[in-house]
Amino acid sequence: MINLLRLRLHLVALFAVLLLAACAPAATPPTAPQETSPTGPMTGGALVFGLATEPVTLDPAAAFYIAERLVLMNIFDTLVTMAPDGSLHPGLATEWTSNDDGTEFTFTLRQDVTFHDGEAFNADAVLNAFDRVLAVTDFSAAQTVLADFADAVAVDEYTVTVTFGAAKPRFLEDLSQPWMGIPSPAAEDLAQNPIGSGPFVFEEWAPQDYITVSRNPDYAWAPEFATNENAALLDEVTFRFLPDQASRLSAIESGEAQVVEDPAAQEASPLIADGTFNVETFTAPGMPSHMMINTELAPTDDLAVRQAMIHAVNQEELVTVAFAGLQSASHNVLSPSTFGYSADAAALYQPDLAQAQTLLEEAGWVDSDGDGIRQKDGENLRIAYPAIPAYESAFMELLAAYLTEAGFEVEIMTMDDAGIFEFAGAGNHNIVNMGWTSSDPGVLNIVYNSANIDGGSAFTRFRSEELDSVLNAAGSELDRDARADLYAQAQQIIMENALALPVHNYDRVMLMTPAVQGWRFDAEGYPYLQEVWLAQ
Repeated sequence: MINLLRLRLHLVALFAVLLLAACAPAATPPTAPQETSPTGPMTGGALVFGLATEPVTLDPAAAFYIAERLVLMNIFDTLVTMAPDGSLHPGLATEWTSNDDGTEFTFTLRQDVTFHDGEAFNADAVLNAFDRVLAVTDFSAAQTVLADFADAVAVDEYTVTVTFGAAKPRFLEDLSQPWMGIPSPAAEDLAQNPIGSGPFVFEEWAPQDYITVSRNPDYAWAPEFATNENAALLDEVTFRFLPDQASRLSAIESGEAQVVEDPAAQEASPLIADGTFNVETFTAPGMPSHMMINTELAPTDDLAVRQAMIHAVNQEELVTVAFAGLQSASHNVLSPSTFGYSADAAALYQPDLAQAQTLLEEAGWVDSDGDGIRQKDGENLRIAYPAIPAYESAFMELLAAYLTEAGFEVEIMTMDDAGIFEFAGAGNHNIVNMGWTSSDPGVLNIVYNSANIDGGSAFTRFRSEELDSVLNAAGSELDRDARADLYAQAQQIIMENALALPVHNYDRVMLMTPAVQGWRFDAEGYPYLQEVWLAQ
């Protein structure tokens, strides 16, 4: 059992360490670039990027997870692109039009694009991509983009018209997502051998070890907002799978990697402070890291228990202890940087251990034997918590400690992405972590609409006609202010029913050697590796 007082005392010790830190081991220089320029970026060289998780698939139509998105955006191009400021720009489509009710979209396509296998890009490739999404049987992100799909036709070789049965106010933005990347129509095994038209070509996937992509020398159709209009500057990028924070930090310290995501904050902070490494951070829009609470499994089927859980956790203290200030506290199911964010919903709960204990007492949960764990009808107040250490190791034990202090018995079970999806999809959890980077609040529909309980990711298993109606209406509302109001209503319903225990905003943290240059995040906090280069 985690002692919360000891963790709080650790916070004091942590700050002392950070103040006294004066030196750190230097990183081994990265692979030297092959060609240099005294006036601009260098070309050549190989970058190793340490990821917390391994993709499950590299088929954009079937993809869902963060690691998949990060790799896919380098292999595939999309019809529409989104600049860091959220504005839309041409991609594989040079222009587009839509009808007044937002149900029909016509795209004019580029005529100078070839896939990595030499196949030409045209209207048939777009139709093939849509057909592949519609054929996916398991839940995927791309399926949500094509909800209410009616038809897609090739007007001619380089013109496509797409129609829907309901208004799609976010369709153009959604088309910029890597899930909607267009693959070569000749590709057969995209899950393991992806073939796109992007700045990097897939080379190899060594399971549980790495994925390697190489520079596409023919790439000449970068979006207009790109700082590098031509082929990638790097010769090669290797995505290493390093599931624990210690291994990622060790990899960059030893020179095995030049960039790692989400390093252990306490150990990385002094290395950042003394200039050994640089850090790039991004407060991502969308859903923050939060615990979805199962409303169908005891004891979290009781509203009072769910409310007590939220009151028991002190998010400000948690992010200070767990992340040394590199993450910010969350109190809602949307981050403050997201369109439609509701400050009223975020204000519904405050950290209050006494209130948590009162709620549990009133619900009949008492500590009858003095062991600190509450019981009712002979059953402990037990919480099943499946966790992914790659995402949650920094805070999962501290989160459990807060709940334990309120009288919960918390069982943490570590799993990988696929295991979590299967476990939570079957409703075997009481709480499960969720976060979704998105420039639009429409992601709430994916995880809080009861239509996605079976086979999807609506892990609260909350069935509410009111919430479903609001989310469905928001998804098809063309008026921006009306959409914001509807999403504010959705957040209020979610928090009033204590469906979510917010933890921290998903502030993406990338630790890198000083050699890494040209780093830039897209609108949702993913890097444009096509623009990155290595200095000597």
